[in-house]
Amino acid sequence: MYDKNFRELILDVSSKIYNFAELGSQEYKSSKLLMDVLQSNGFVITNPYLGMDTAFRAEYGIGHPSVGILAEFDALPNGHSCGHNLISAWALGTAIKVAQSLKSGRIVVFGTPSEEGIGPYAGSKAIMAEKGAFKDIDFVMGMHPDDRWAVGSKALADAEMEFTFLGKSAHMAASPCYGINALDALVTSYTAINNMRDWIKNDKHSVIGMIIKEGGRASNVVPDRAVLEVDVRSSSSDFLKKLVLKIKKLVKSVSEGFGTQLIIKDLMPMYTEYKPNKTIDSILLKNLNKFNINAYNIDNEEGYGCGSTDEANVSLSVPTGHIDMKIGTNIPGHSDEFRNAANPKRAANNLFTTINVAYNSIMEILENQETLVKIKNEFGGDHGEN
Repeated sequence: MYDKNFRELILDVSSKIYNFAELGSQEYKSSKLLMDVLQSNGFVITNPYLGMDTAFRAEYGIGHPSVGILAEFDALPNGHSCGHNLISAWALGTAIKVAQSLKSGRIVVFGTPSEEGIGPYAGSKAIMAEKGAFKDIDFVMGMHPDDRWAVGSKALADAEMEFTFLGKSAHMAASPCYGINALDALVTSYTAINNMRDWIKNDKHSVIGMIIKEGGRASNVVPDRAVLEVDVRSSSSDFLKKLVLKIKKLVKSVSEGFGTQLIIKDLMPMYTEYKPNKTIDSILLKNLNKFNINAYNIDNEEGYGCGSTDEANVSLSVPTGHIDMKIGTNIPGHSDEFRNAANPKRAANNLFTTINVAYNSIMEILENQETLVKIKNEFGGDHGEN
């Protein structure tokens, strides 16, 4: 379906972003590359976007119906081990093809930094949703590489915070009574948070993860600084908000008891649980079937998600469909193996199949008012301005 020049363009962009491997909030080369290609294809660019240097909004067309495409491009410390270079290539290719076929309405590409939660733009989609970036969009589509073909999504609400305990150093053996042990305050807080698991009901499907980022500099010196990072997740964002407040209150009490100063920092906006749009996902599934791909429908799966994403925040703001593209079998996310599978030279055929499926699905929705109404009704009424 695609001519040689288009195919080479998309693979070249994906390969460059793959090699840039820029961490979240630092994706200057990747973001600029995407903006330059979109602008050369007639898109109007807004950058920086909502105060984020590496975020952008790229628009083609005017009015409604309107579709949003989510582009991610941040890497992890071990490179593109979550395949976001493929997400950005998919978003770019899908957007260009839709723009070439658009008779009325509008397509908007959202360049979304730091889905992995690194740096000041961590969880940029949550920031965008909070600031109303999708209020004029009728529906949105996202994609992610995976070890299977699938449509739909499930995700846990997620919050990450950092607690810094500041004490007073002293000789550990000769004069510990003159010190204030920041590490003791941290370890007591760690244990207290861990013991909260018994308080949390199973139906909230909670996950608590903690690491000690700093714990002292020498074993014979009372630690005057200790840093604890806490990651908590739940199937309910309302419950998670209560849990976060309870944890912060608990840690403050422990810190006061030990006499340490306490600095609390939220590391990212809270990611919410995911609200799938089954109407959009069913259209994606139908178009995958046309390519003889028997994709899994996550929307029909019982239970909860096992991961978290700021795309979930978008799904609570606007009808959102999602497609998972297979790039391997039984490969764990964020691993070196996943990074190797995300090399666009290996994933090229499935990448262009996914572009094709998304393009066909978007055009079907844009050209059928009844389908769009059904999407909005499932979501909970009108969205966007028609």
